[in-house]
Amino acid sequence: MSRNSWLDKLISVAIALVLWVYVLSLNPQSKTTVAGVPVQLLNQEVLVTSSLAIAGSDRYTVDVYVEGVRSDILSLQSDQVTATADLFGLGKGQNYLVISVSVPEKITVIEVRPNRIPVLIDELVNVRKPVVLFVTDTPNGSEIGGVTLTPSEVTVSGAKSIVDQVQSVRVSVSQSSLTETATAQLLSAEAVDAAGEPVEHVRLSHAYVELAAALYQTKTVPLEVPVEGEPAANAEISERIIPDSITIKGPQQALSGVEAIVARPLNIQGIDASVSLPIEPILPAGIEAANDSLDLTAQFTLITMAEVTFTYGPDDVWVYNVPGGYRVQVLTREVAVTARGEEAVIGVLQARDLQPAVNAANVSQNSQEAVLTTRYAQQHVSVSIAPVTARIRVSMANNQPEPQE
Repeated sequence: MSRNSWLDKLISVAIALVLWVYVLSLNPQSKTTVAGVPVQLLNQEVLVTSSLAIAGSDRYTVDVYVEGVRSDILSLQSDQVTATADLFGLGKGQNYLVISVSVPEKITVIEVRPNRIPVLIDELVNVRKPVVLFVTDTPNGSEIGGVTLTPSEVTVSGAKSIVDQVQSVRVSVSQSSLTETATAQLLSAEAVDAAGEPVEHVRLSHAYVELAAALYQTKTVPLEVPVEGEPAANAEISERIIPDSITIKGPQQALSGVEAIVARPLNIQGIDASVSLPIEPILPAGIEAANDSLDLTAQFTLITMAEVTFTYGPDDVWVYNVPGGYRVQVLTREVAVTARGEEAVIGVLQARDLQPAVNAANVSQNSQEAVLTTRYAQQHVSVSIAPVTARIRVSMANNQPEPQE
């Protein structure tokens, strides 16, 4: 390689270095975007003092567009850009907060997006909610038992519109973490709604709940449910559904001695409408109702009853199957026929439907009384006749009618 070639290369490198130094010395203006800058909310304690709260998340971010000399922009760190919004003086309802941004000296803020944030303010409430246990797995033949939750209630705080969505405070446990001997463990608590979905943006007085529990065995045994009393006079039971078995749980040794369970008597005295009554099993010490037998009920379906009475004279009684050559005369002056049944059926009955009748097929000239029935058979009603027999007179057909007694 020639000497001139090396010289040319050295000159080129020198020129490049000079140009680079020159460009750096100019240090031109530059722009950049600092994205996702968290907004610090000031004076939150003022809201609490005024019994107010933010209805929703209190975490907001903005994008800050800045400019400055290139060297300053290149050295700018995201934590050097801060954003704040002041909650002082806000009232209940929808509010819009102006964002204030702070940046290092020599850096200029061009734009903030968004430059305002919507904040919904609501009444601050504190409500006690029950702690419920959710079991994540259920091995066959065993269930969690001997459960104690401490505390059993937790205070949920926050905006009323959000706290109102909270049904309970849930803690979750896996049965695989339990043994037959009761043990204690701390479980994380979370607020949930009626559908079991987590409710965010609320505060709990206890982040953890202590669970004491054991793993119990299950067993299904006969269940006896005594029933006492009678329905009201105008009602009758058309159907009763009472479970005849119950699943219980407990330590294996305790379960082995249980062959049947008796419940407290159900009192149906005077009931006049269909009803579902809770069953209270009497359980031995150390024995609990299994999950599928916690809410046993007895169903009683009632129908409203009514009663109607029609009266008939002797000429109204239908006499049939009279032997040839005979004449049968009813002497009883009044027959009362009473029908009792479902109100809708009784309401449409008429006197002709319950006409009393005498079957004269087996009467003789010496017969003096006959059993009374109704001419038409009635379904879904009970019929009573008073008197149950009618006084009759049997004579030859060619004889003149004799006077009634």
